[in-house]
Amino acid sequence: MTPGRGTGAGPEPGPGEVPHRVRVTAPQRDARRRADRPSRSAELAQQTALGEIYLAALLRAQLRLGLAVLSVAAVVLAGIPLLFLLVPQVATTRIGPAPLPWVVVGLAVYPVVAFGARFYVAQCERLERDFVELVSQQ
Repeated sequence: MTPGRGTGAGPEPGPGEVPHRVRVTAPQRDARRRADRPSRSAELAQQTALGEIYLAALLRAQLRLGLAVLSVAAVVLAGIPLLFLLVPQVATTRIGPAPLPWVVVGLAVYPVVAFGARFYVAQCERLERDFVELVSQQ
């Protein structure tokens, strides 16, 4: 056997002979879903235990998001009166004819609340898209 010529799979061709071609294939990896196991969307529709787990996970994620947004909003909104209480000079400041506390409570609170609501809705939609993608995978 000459170095670098043979594979050890069979006899080497002699001088002037054409080597025999061997086709090398990978093992079949086509994993099929078992027929006795329903898809994730069917488990949700049939209200199986696994479907309830998927739905509970979505609801828990949305609850965590809601509590996080609510807690941030509560800290920001509760911080306004606390600021006026701790720093009396801010409470007596006037912007034009209106006192600063009125301007903050009357005007500045609404964009904060609107941003929190918009953020919450966008994140809930993202969670639902991820959930639908997970359920629709086969």
